[in-house]
Amino acid sequence: MYKIDSLENAVRELYYSGIAGADYEDAAVEAMLDSIDFYALLQAVRHNAKTVHTYTTHGKAPKSFNYRSGELFNQRATRLYEDVDQTCYNGDVLTGRTYELWLLEDMSLVSVACVSLACDSENFVSQYREVSGERGWPWDSGLCLSLEDLTENLLEMCLPCGECNMPVYEL
Repeated sequence: MYKIDSLENAVRELYYSGIAGADYEDAAVEAMLDSIDFYALLQAVRHNAKTVHTYTTHGKAPKSFNYRSGELFNQRATRLYEDVDQTCYNGDVLTGRTYELWLLEDMSLVSVACVSLACDSENFVSQYREVSGERGWPWDSGLCLSLEDLTENLLEMCLPCGECNMPVYEL
């Protein structure tokens, strides 16, 4: 599942499919892609992979009601990007809607809409996620994806690997 070629192909397909109808030139996209260390990124993706649930609740207080629904993807995934769509804060409660870009263990990319509610400085959080758009393809969803910001996120994900601040995985 965790293969450098598969990861690089998925990322390159995402970037080059984003050129159509956007203001990105081939040279700029290639420069962004060339800046990514795909080995380090694969290590980070493997290290940060987690089970994503459709619905979760989590409280920090003792005996909080912590809940996990069924799995959203039936495999672990790593969030690569988050786009804040809207938020509302009234002093004690923060509600929001975001779009997220997830990389699944099989190296497919999926866009997800997430609605969250955080109470009392995130002492209690409730989140609901569902795949957005047609089959979750990022360019067919509500995700407003900036390739520059995504590249920055990916480069930041690589840092712990280069600084020996995470385990090294046999892939």
